[in-house]
Amino acid sequence: MAELSGMPTPTSPSSGVSVASSSGGGVFAGTSAASAVPSGRTGFSSAVGASAFPQCDLALVIVEARYERVHAALMMAATACAMGQSVVLFGMGAGVAAFCTKWNGLEDPQHEDLRKAVGVAGLEDLRTALLDMDATLMVCDSGLKTMGLSAEALEHAVAVVGLPTFLDRAGPARVAVF
Repeated sequence: MAELSGMPTPTSPSSGVSVASSSGGGVFAGTSAASAVPSGRTGFSSAVGASAFPQCDLALVIVEARYERVHAALMMAATACAMGQSVVLFGMGAGVAAFCTKWNGLEDPQHEDLRKAVGVAGLEDLRTALLDMDATLMVCDSGLKTMGLSAEALEHAVAVVGLPTFLDRAGPARVAVF
């Protein structure tokens, strides 16, 4: 692990994940000293343990329900997973439509037929592949409410979480917004 300000990063003996001191409530979760190493985690994940959020290589945020954006996000995620990377997809606002069992909340759905006609994987195939490759799918609880949907409308493997949980899971990963 890298060092910050010349201080070695303490490591959890059970998980090997970097952790910060839990001696107070400083700027960084679980810290009080100005020279303490930031953990990159919120107080919530510090409370449940760093191992609850394994490292992620790529975090994709879907904020729109436009077919082209959703397809691009799923293609990028599937490619990264196929390359052995850990991927998290997170839906916010209108983007929660990409995580619903039915795709009827998407704009421009006619693009699906065009893709399939030329042999490109469609949305359902991509989402199935992502689940088979153990990608993590999450939606924002407030986005779900804003769109007037319930958790029952979501694909079975989609977790309903808050922004802190997504940020904890994403950690230092590369992030792209679609």
